[in-house]
Amino acid sequence: MSAPTAITASAPGKAPSTRRGRAAGETPLLFDAPGPRGRARIMIASLAVTALVIAAVAMGLHQLSTSGQLDYAKWRYFLGQSIVDYLGTAVLDTLRAAGIAAVLSFPIGIALGWARMARSAPLRGAVGLWIDAMRAIPMLLLVYFFLLAVPNWGLTLPSMWMLVVPIIMCTSATTAEVFRSGVRSLDAGQSEAAAALGLSAGQTMRLILAPQALRLMLPTLITQMVTILKDTSLGYVVAYGELMYATKVLTNAAGFDVYLPAYVIVALIYVVINWALSAAARRIEARSR
Repeated sequence: MSAPTAITASAPGKAPSTRRGRAAGETPLLFDAPGPRGRARIMIASLAVTALVIAAVAMGLHQLSTSGQLDYAKWRYFLGQSIVDYLGTAVLDTLRAAGIAAVLSFPIGIALGWARMARSAPLRGAVGLWIDAMRAIPMLLLVYFFLLAVPNWGLTLPSMWMLVVPIIMCTSATTAEVFRSGVRSLDAGQSEAAAALGLSAGQTMRLILAPQALRLMLPTLITQMVTILKDTSLGYVVAYGELMYATKVLTNAAGFDVYLPAYVIVALIYVVINWALSAAARRIEARSR
């Protein structure tokens, strides 16, 4: 007796499919599973694309080697103790600016999001105008504003704050929209039940809606840290000693062409830090489900 075939779920009123090799209850949503010839074509195409990518990478490395960009002396320059210490200080300055911006941006953003849902129409309009403006203006333009325009008014800020304040202005606007979306996603019956119990709108927000919205937006806030960290790279504009500015200083002081190894190393540092933040966001999101 032959082996039984797997039965595939089908639409009501149609006979069940008896295709062999598909798990019971599985329904193809977009297309049927490829057959032997289809799988062979997919494999050939994948191998061809992989070969092209490998060839392109090999050609790029050959070109870099021919131009001397892969010389050991250029990479060894960044193994010196003084260079390592300088980059370590730059990493700390980057994390310091990002941490301060995050600590200030998130509470301000929550307050702005709360105010945009207020009952007062003038308050909602003013806050909404501010949020929309901060989301539309490029952050680099704000950095130049604090660098070039603000000192003309007699106000001189340290280089770190000329970087951090624009980050706070833009990030808090984004956080406000995230918070408002989190509150809007909650069941409207909770607000109605709170009103029936005699709670005011402020008490309802503070005691019922805001805690739930914060729980929902926590992974997004951590992911927002990645954006804040990358935004600190604008510190080179105001001569703040973060990673990008430190790289510029090192390449200028080297006396020979070390641009490729310098920016490759800095890129890897950013990748490691951002990967750690993204992993933390995924872990928190998994635990909050």
